[in-house]
Amino acid sequence: MNLASLRRQGRTPPDLAWPPFSWLSSGRPPRCLVVVAHPDDETLGLGARIGRLQPIEVVHVTDGAPRDSRFMPAELADIGRERYIALRRGEVTRALALGNVPASRLRCLGAVDQEAIEEAPSLARKLLELFARTRPEVVITHPYEGGHPDHDAAALAVHSAAVLALWNGVTSPLIFEAASYHAARGHLVTGEFIAQPSVPEIALRLSGEEASKKRAMLACFASQKETLAPFGAEVERFRPAPAYDFRMPPHDGALQYERLGFPIDGARWRKLAIKTLTLLGLDRERCL
Repeated sequence: MNLASLRRQGRTPPDLAWPPFSWLSSGRPPRCLVVVAHPDDETLGLGARIGRLQPIEVVHVTDGAPRDSRFMPAELADIGRERYIALRRGEVTRALALGNVPASRLRCLGAVDQEAIEEAPSLARKLLELFARTRPEVVITHPYEGGHPDHDAAALAVHSAAVLALWNGVTSPLIFEAASYHAARGHLVTGEFIAQPSVPEIALRLSGEEASKKRAMLACFASQKETLAPFGAEVERFRPAPAYDFRMPPHDGALQYERLGFPIDGARWRKLAIKTLTLLGLDRERCL
């Protein structure tokens, strides 16, 4: 659950919810699930420490392969979706091996790249089953910031599953976020959050060894070289997830995926988010 939800329920957040979030840099790591949209998002967000956290599983919501080949690297546009899926799976397997996360801990929920919001109700139910089976204390996922529609869908599914877990007598994990990217300032911003009032953040500067390892992990994603070029390997930022109203835009102005001309825009995404909340019985929840 996010901290706002815990406070609404009168529950005292565990010590791991508060700064300096020592489990991210030292101390006992909690039972942790990493739930991200695409193969490479886990490395971008927390590649330097993912092995130390010993995630129960690293869950990719999508297979990383869009239907429209225009959104694949030009040199790979003719290989077909199935081969592209396999290529991306191989890249993330090699990257996480460098981060000491074995392939046996990788799971894909099977949504199509750029279409996760279409499957958000099913994704939330799958995550609920995963929460019941693995009993994570913490889930690390994306913020709802309009960077990519699949990032936002992953956040919606995680937050929805956490509420459903509470309703179904399943231990509901705390939700944390790794910084991603957004266009809240009218241009692409990477590795930083859109600031949320009263939500603490921690910025962990990578040591030389950590930065070198993260760069080696990122280099495994050869198919995404152009996409990953704006991202650095110096700092990783985290925060407890704020409460989100997924019916509302994450910020004023054009979203990053609208600026890139994706097939879906924010208005369509939010219409599908409302449909998801209704189907899951969460439509009366003001924020998740």
